[in-house]
Amino acid sequence: MGNLLDFEQAFQKRLASKLATQMRATVGNLTTQLEAMDNLAEEIAQDYFTLITRDPVQAIHRLPEFIERTRDINPSRAYESMAGGPNQDWIGPLLDILGIVYPELEKSVREYGLRQCLNYFDGLRSDYAQNHVALINEPWLACDIVITRPIYWCGYKEYCDYSQENKSWKNFSAKMNEAKSTFWLAMAVTCPQYTSLEVRINFYRTFPKLMDRTKDAIAAMSAVYGGRKAEREHLNLSTCIDERIAKHDPLLHDTIKAKIEEKKWILLE
Repeated sequence: MGNLLDFEQAFQKRLASKLATQMRATVGNLTTQLEAMDNLAEEIAQDYFTLITRDPVQAIHRLPEFIERTRDINPSRAYESMAGGPNQDWIGPLLDILGIVYPELEKSVREYGLRQCLNYFDGLRSDYAQNHVALINEPWLACDIVITRPIYWCGYKEYCDYSQENKSWKNFSAKMNEAKSTFWLAMAVTCPQYTSLEVRINFYRTFPKLMDRTKDAIAAMSAVYGGRKAEREHLNLSTCIDERIAKHDPLLHDTIKAKIEEKKWILLE
């Protein structure tokens, strides 16, 4: 009996060792494949960046083509099928590249670009669309998406938590560059219930252009979401808009109200 047990233990050890070796090889191959696909996604994004700097209108027209090229990086879209949707880390950069030029475009061209984004998102599960929106850095583009399709609102709780945990500017700015989206970070910064006055003031001074367009976005969200609430619940429009504005830094209220009058946003039917 002892010999039999010894034999079984030795067999189990050999089997475990073989399985571990196979697993390491499988993981290694998978890692290599993913790295290669990541590199291809970067190359496609670079091609798109080159095109959009040369001809923004053509680049917007061809955005679906570049998205499809990116989705086809994995054979038969196998990983996409397993995950339940496209890899936002591959496609997000394409949308972010659109965001770079978005504020500089004529309104009709911006509207076309917005429709291209929504056409893509509308073919996804809403949570996968939200994953993409969470990576967009440009306030105008992210805002126009979520006011037209509130279902794609991704939120910014992680940045509120970060702001709450780091009250000094020194601590806050130490890991600020790890944010997935500068816009959603900026949205959290404007919330005084989470962010200290020290952080807010320093952030505003350090990123004036980002903050200017973030205030445009807050103005759009306040006007559109406030207007919808007023209509839905038969409430006073000004009161509903002011409720939205009140969630943000009092230092910004006057500017936000002025920006509502400018109506820079795009709200599609």
